[in-house]
Amino acid sequence: MELILLVIAGYITGSISFAYLFTFFLTGKDIRTIGTKNPGAANVAREIGKKWGIIVWLADTIKGAGIMAVASFSGITNEIFLTIIGISAVIGHCYPVFLKFKGGKGIATMGGVMLYLAPLMFPFIIGFWFIAQAINPRSLKIILPEVILFFVILWQIYPHAFTNLAISTLLLIITNAFINREALKEMRRAH
Repeated sequence: MELILLVIAGYITGSISFAYLFTFFLTGKDIRTIGTKNPGAANVAREIGKKWGIIVWLADTIKGAGIMAVASFSGITNEIFLTIIGISAVIGHCYPVFLKFKGGKGIATMGGVMLYLAPLMFPFIIGFWFIAQAINPRSLKIILPEVILFFVILWQIYPHAFTNLAISTLLLIITNAFINREALKEMRRAH
């Protein structure tokens, strides 16, 4: 029962769109009507300013990690259960009840989930993201080697928790693939 309540709390927490709120309070505009129309940190950075984009990115990251911290504090310590709770925040971010189920892509919130699960991996995740962005973020030739390298580094840093963290990571990858399925279709057409 506690897990179900935390999943619901995660979804509601994830549904809070900091991109929408910051843009509206700073400019009176709806972030879903300007720029890429995506209510995420990158669009805020481009349309409102880098400083605000960074603040939104941090807030979205905290959404993922924060609900997991609450769950951990309440006694849930299994990485897979914590991941499920974190994924509920990602789903809330992408399909927010407060914005008619049209939200962002969930990348920063997923980053928060990984930050909580495996904090020593977070610098690598950020590095992989910047490398992919600099070369081609929609290239399987870039993404697949990064994923493999991620798992190798994860195994080196967290050998005692590797199995649960690998399963958690796979759950996040599956969630990301579902949420961003249109981008995956574009990637397949490009190759």
